[in-house]
Amino acid sequence: MSNNTILAEKAGQSLKAEFFATESTAGIRCFINGEFVKEEVYENKTMQFAQSAAQNWIAGITPLNG
Repeated sequence: MSNNTILAEKAGQSLKAEFFATESTAGIRCFINGEFVKEEVYENKTMQFAQSAAQNWIAGITPLNG
């Protein structure tokens, strides 16, 4: 597990969010029970933005778009 991964257990499900950034984008990859659910990419955002988005998804604050 890298430092760019957040893990949680919620309602009997294992949640994992990975966050990343490049020079021009940032994003998250979300998994439920080890299954890839969705990737979201944010243009012109920072690693901190992606980390916050991952934390919000894990906490149930922000659902995945789409």
